[in-house]
Amino acid sequence: MNATPSLKRDISQAETSHGATQHVSSNMSQHVSPASDGRLPIVVGVTGHRHLREADLPGCRARVIEFFEHLQRRYPATPLRVISALAAGADRMVAEIALERGYELIVPLPLEPRDYERDFPDTVQEFRAILERVPRQRVFVWPRPGAGNSSRPCETQAERDRQYAEVGVFVAEQSHILLAIWDGAPGEEASVGTAAVVALKLGQTGAAPADARTALDPEDSGPVFHVHAVRSGSNARATHRVQWLFPQDNDAALFHSVCKRLDRFNTEVAHKRIRASAPDAAASLLSGVEDSQQGERALAMAFGCADRLAAHYQRITHGVLRSTLLLAAVMALTFELYAEVLPVRAVPLGYLLCFALLTLILIWHRRLDAQARYLDYRALAEGLRVQFYWRLAGLSDNASASYLRKQLDELRWIREALRASGALPPPAEARPDLAVKCWVYGQAVYYSVRARQHEGRTLRIERCSQIFLSIGLLAALSLVVFWGPLERAILWHHWAVLIMGFAPVAAALWEAYGERIGARTQANQFARFAAIFHRAERFIGRLEAEEPGPRREGELALLRELGREALIENADWVLLQRDRPIALPKG
Repeated sequence: MNATPSLKRDISQAETSHGATQHVSSNMSQHVSPASDGRLPIVVGVTGHRHLREADLPGCRARVIEFFEHLQRRYPATPLRVISALAAGADRMVAEIALERGYELIVPLPLEPRDYERDFPDTVQEFRAILERVPRQRVFVWPRPGAGNSSRPCETQAERDRQYAEVGVFVAEQSHILLAIWDGAPGEEASVGTAAVVALKLGQTGAAPADARTALDPEDSGPVFHVHAVRSGSNARATHRVQWLFPQDNDAALFHSVCKRLDRFNTEVAHKRIRASAPDAAASLLSGVEDSQQGERALAMAFGCADRLAAHYQRITHGVLRSTLLLAAVMALTFELYAEVLPVRAVPLGYLLCFALLTLILIWHRRLDAQARYLDYRALAEGLRVQFYWRLAGLSDNASASYLRKQLDELRWIREALRASGALPPPAEARPDLAVKCWVYGQAVYYSVRARQHEGRTLRIERCSQIFLSIGLLAALSLVVFWGPLERAILWHHWAVLIMGFAPVAAALWEAYGERIGARTQANQFARFAAIFHRAERFIGRLEAEEPGPRREGELALLRELGREALIENADWVLLQRDRPIALPKG
């Protein structure tokens, strides 16, 4: 475990700037309320001692508030989502702070409330008071194996421990940061308690990989913010010191890079044009999505914002690409004109102006980072699409577990954004039939149409390239066949040489355009997706003859496999496009 002094110094500075802290606190609730506005949160999981000394509570509370304010100052556009199981002590203290400050609070209970209360009989009223302040759709009870809809109490301590351990895993895996309020000492139980949750978050448990992962995938470990606190009854001195812990030395920079990318996305979501067009994009997932459950609405709105931002930067990227190739063509034509037809000073001046304009466009595009934003937001939108339909069908899978797992660290923010989108209570009602109708049938039609469109575009680009190449060959042939007459008609001779030199350049630029936008690759990808979704349609047709139980299981298995296949294809496309940056044409 590694502490980062610079981050500790940030928190220490917050301790001394009381006036600034009060100012931030007064404005906090104005921009972090968890509305379904398309923003994606930083998720903070909570673990800690159940029995804290009464005298230490003010100090612990102050450190937690400073931690939250540090995050909000560093990432001002990003809301916070807190996951707390409302156990006595640290869990409730942080939950109360989250409610006071308007953060979204998710409450995964390990047991039914009445059964859960047996573990803290002296503070039942406090538990119920906090629970009443949390919207019902943000509270859920962790399901017990084989219990079905039964709410009977757990009969053995082993059952209770298993439920606590499962909730601890949920808190660690679904959070970006684990806030741990404890003394740092290992617990008595290896799999239950604060120490176990911290070890899991720091990747120290050696747990087997989840179903969607392999042993070669990177672990979903992350940072722990440790607030030192001691148990009630201990004679140790509480220092209230704070410390960032990371699994590896270089993880601090990577983590904050991820959060900066997430904050950049949330900043752009606030743009009026994006907010205005996002609901239409969200409705493409499901007609009447605005009337669906809160979790589905939030996911759909995030998808709509990512989709509109991707479309915006795609237009910029393709516009810059077309301008770049057009200016390159004009420069090539200007050169040929000057060399063969029009040797006047104004022609090279025009060449220099085109070169300068081309350079300025490329510098502006690079600084805007438009191509990277287009690809990142498209990848995020497609991941959110899969997450939305999985949730609609009642699948608990998180798209981040199957997406971009072996790729560059600079793409990790997309996985973490998907982790944030999936850190929600399960849906109150699963609708796999609706997911099949809107996703399988809808996407089969969509990809078939898009495959034909992209194939037509690819053929047009290839045809234009062939036409220019043919014109160049025709000009060269005419020079060979009509050499004598053209030698006497000097002007025609120069024009023939100009065409012979410029036409292959134009053909090459058309080919470059098709390659840079991935025309053939996209056409093949859409054709593959169309075939996959048509196979899914046929599989669904065969399931209609099954009994309701097996049919539902078959639908869920199909939707899970379809989502994973879509995520793999999208990841491959993003990486391929990243290898084709827009650059100054050479040669």
